[in-house]
Amino acid sequence: MHSLPLYLRLRAKSVILLGDGPVAQAKRILLERAGAQIVDEATAEDARIAIVALEDDAAAEAAVLRLQARGILVNVVDRPALCDFTLPAIVDRDPVLVA
Repeated sequence: MHSLPLYLRLRAKSVILLGDGPVAQAKRILLERAGAQIVDEATAEDARIAIVALEDDAAAEAAVLRLQARGILVNVVDRPALCDFTLPAIVDRDPVLVA
């Protein structure tokens, strides 16, 4: 097994989201539905995870290095080799959640 599946409780937790395109917006909606507080990288003193949704490869890689140096776990959209964790496909049929 190369990864440990788990669920994170994000209600009222700070999560960094980098990017502003449609992919970043989809992640924003997902994080907000989970109750996360989306914060800016510069002001995120207590964030422990980050989602990087930047299209530019060099910018994404630079963001990963900055965030990991701060001890933050990082997911980079569509670049699994850069990820500390991945987000699965989700089927939400409240109260059942399949991921």
